[in-house]
Amino acid sequence: MSTRQQQFQALTQQWRDRLFSMALHKAGAVATAEDWVQETLLRAWRDFDRLGDKLAMYAWLLKILDHVAADDLRRDNRRQRIAPVISVEDDVLQAHPNAAPGPFEQTLQQQSDEKLLASIRALPNEFSSVILLRDIEGLSYLEVAEVLDIPQGTVMSRLSRGRRLLARALINQQHSLATPQNGNQRE
Repeated sequence: MSTRQQQFQALTQQWRDRLFSMALHKAGAVATAEDWVQETLLRAWRDFDRLGDKLAMYAWLLKILDHVAADDLRRDNRRQRIAPVISVEDDVLQAHPNAAPGPFEQTLQQQSDEKLLASIRALPNEFSSVILLRDIEGLSYLEVAEVLDIPQGTVMSRLSRGRRLLARALINQQHSLATPQNGNQRE
């Protein structure tokens, strides 16, 4: 193993679990999170010589991860617009609703942390990224600004708006739980 490889390994090893955790928060699926972390580390290895401040390794890796996730999500959205998945059963499925619990019911059946993370993932990426980095990962406003490559004031405004959107989503979940869904409401 070369000196460069040893140095890269030593600097990235301590952050891999936290990087995977962040990717999992963003992706919501283990396989996708693993892919994102692998791609992040590949890009980091490719550009390792450009990293000036070795002490900022975690912030640098988070910035790369954010770009990897955004690229992947854009690619998936574009793919869905260009060639949506169509099956013969789509019309049948639309005509006969599925009795299995939907995303809302599944979220309610999970632990509260999972509900919170799912609600965060449901937010637009510009808000979920800031909330995950600031509130979940505990980065400072300045660190979040550096990772996302946006001004610190933008971090603060997105965090404020994202928290309001998240609170509204959680309140709506609670309200939906308290409201009868079987049509036996009084008119």
